[in-house]
Amino acid sequence: MNPIDPLSLQRIITAHGDFEGASYFDAEESLAHEVFADRIVFQTNYLDYRSYDVDLVEGSLRVRKTRLDDYLRGHKAQVIDDDMDDEDWDELGNLWQRLSRDLDTQGQGPQPDLADTLADLFDCLFDEDRAQALIEAIPASTGQWDWAWTQVAAALAEANQLAEFEWKEWSSCGVDAVNALAPLRQLAIEIPAPERKTIDAINRANDWERALLQYFNAQLQAHDLKLLAIGTHFDEYQAFACLPMNGLGLVNALEIMGRLGIVYKY
Repeated sequence: MNPIDPLSLQRIITAHGDFEGASYFDAEESLAHEVFADRIVFQTNYLDYRSYDVDLVEGSLRVRKTRLDDYLRGHKAQVIDDDMDDEDWDELGNLWQRLSRDLDTQGQGPQPDLADTLADLFDCLFDEDRAQALIEAIPASTGQWDWAWTQVAAALAEANQLAEFEWKEWSSCGVDAVNALAPLRQLAIEIPAPERKTIDAINRANDWERALLQYFNAQLQAHDLKLLAIGTHFDEYQAFACLPMNGLGLVNALEIMGRLGIVYKY
């Protein structure tokens, strides 16, 4: 019933574990799991805040489930141990599948070279000279799950194509940050601050994050530019990149980003 491969678990905690707990973000569930030097703690989205603490004892897997005794009691609720049921095993299996896919490449057969894939992405994002300079400076991979994004973020920031702000500040700090990016400054583009009714309409939209991105992109499209939320995951404080469409260049870049574990939204 236990979905976790002990050898894979050992490889992951050996390669990525930290005594204080290294964070792994599950973008599909918007959860941060902790990889320690001797175990992994999986969080869940259940209302009772259940979690699964997985480690090895004499080569055998051990799973400890904890949860709140009564989440309706709020801060008065107590954390208790509980037995795993079929639903828990299914949930743990899904969480494990995504984490092990990203962190345990040894068990997945031959893997594409990250540096080569990153080089392909740079070729799509930058002009020939700039791309070549970045490719020649690509460092050795550390094996960390966010290594590729770290390199991409640094390259975009150096080119002044990366802004960071809180989603909820999009209409103020966000507009200022986007207007300060190099692609807009080079073309003398200035996105106006939205009117109150526009702000209210976007904030009320079912997918308001995509709606606010469309506010920017409606004014960038004529200049062959696109603003994307980008990173290893989406969070309250988000990175945004302004990229040229460049024919099919951006389409190809987005496909490569997916292979590198970089998520995006526009």
